[in-house]
Amino acid sequence: MHSVPIPDEPVRVALVGAGSRARSIYRPIMPSMGDWMRVVAVCDPVREHADELAASYGVPAFYDIRQLVRARPMEAAVVVTPVESHHSISCFLSAHGIHNLVETSWCNTITQARQMIEAARGGNVLVRVAENFFRFPIDRIVAKLAVAEVVGPVHRVVSYADHTGYHNNSRWIAFFGAHPEWVQSVEHTMPTVAFHESPERFHDSETYRARFFQFPGNGFAMDHLANVKGFLGRYPRPGYTEWQGERGTIVHFARRGWQGEGEIRLCTDSDFGRRGIADTTIPIVTECPDRRWTRTYADLSPIGGGVVEYVNPFRPVDIPQHASDWYGCAIMDHLADFACAVRGIRASEFDERDALMSMMMEVGARESALKEGVRVRLPIEGEPENDGRIHAELRTRLGVDPLDIEAMLAISYPKP
Repeated sequence: MHSVPIPDEPVRVALVGAGSRARSIYRPIMPSMGDWMRVVAVCDPVREHADELAASYGVPAFYDIRQLVRARPMEAAVVVTPVESHHSISCFLSAHGIHNLVETSWCNTITQARQMIEAARGGNVLVRVAENFFRFPIDRIVAKLAVAEVVGPVHRVVSYADHTGYHNNSRWIAFFGAHPEWVQSVEHTMPTVAFHESPERFHDSETYRARFFQFPGNGFAMDHLANVKGFLGRYPRPGYTEWQGERGTIVHFARRGWQGEGEIRLCTDSDFGRRGIADTTIPIVTECPDRRWTRTYADLSPIGGGVVEYVNPFRPVDIPQHASDWYGCAIMDHLADFACAVRGIRASEFDERDALMSMMMEVGARESALKEGVRVRLPIEGEPENDGRIHAELRTRLGVDPLDIEAMLAISYPKP
């Protein structure tokens, strides 16, 4: 089992943001987090949202973050607000000595990410990103299979149509246990039939992105897709991903929705010296009785081995209805990780330096694509051209400097 210590006292947290994600994902999960954290306040400028969510927890509602910080019922905050607001809210909380766990994507620019880290250090608090993709069942079991070298040392990951961007950047950091040395990226945009993904999201074109990351020790990740949701008949999520080892491959491919199937394709000793064709296939099984993920495993008895398994330690009482069977467990995982770090009983699996590198990988990939695939060294020093472009776009759209914390805190982001 993945061991998660329990602090002597739960961390008192405020839920900052009461929009759709806070209400649909965090509301059903938080009551199961009692060993690690307890919600003591809710804050959102949309009063009906704040009141409704606060009432469900039986805690006070606040409509302004300054009011919340003055009252200070919490020692930490979980920030579930639009990405544009993350930098200002995180810096403000850190300046007032409040630990903060911020949803993904962490922020918009590398400059903002650096300032969030500096503010946390100045306030002597922790700032973390609520990243959950590397906590999904397939990533957890692949990490164990890779350590066991079931397919030999794994040097390369090739992922298509699962995701690109901050989430997958974090997955590759977690898998290789290191930060990449460089990124190269190319993009191609083409027109498509016009359609609405949702009432507010209209599409009449599609951009294909291919990103290549080199990690220390000859690790390599290729991430590419046309669109992330299987529109226009493209391959659906969770896409198709191969973890390629020296004598075989671990494969994960779409089945339905966010669900997928995994298997190990292995060249055994009896075949390896002849053709190099994988002669043994072993399924990866994820058990989710009553929509609660209990474990993921591979039975290696066909090759004379035992069972390699990841036993999930989290059992949510309530489950987000629109999410996958295991999604709530991954949310609980990053919440417990944050609580343990705040209490100082375990180091974070994914810390602020990792969060910054995921940001650099994203910005570096965009920078490379803008410069026709030039290799961008990581970590990025200074302010890249694309960072400045995003800063200018945000300033035009929001009407204020996105680095002006007070001005940004004054903006409300009403969402359904």
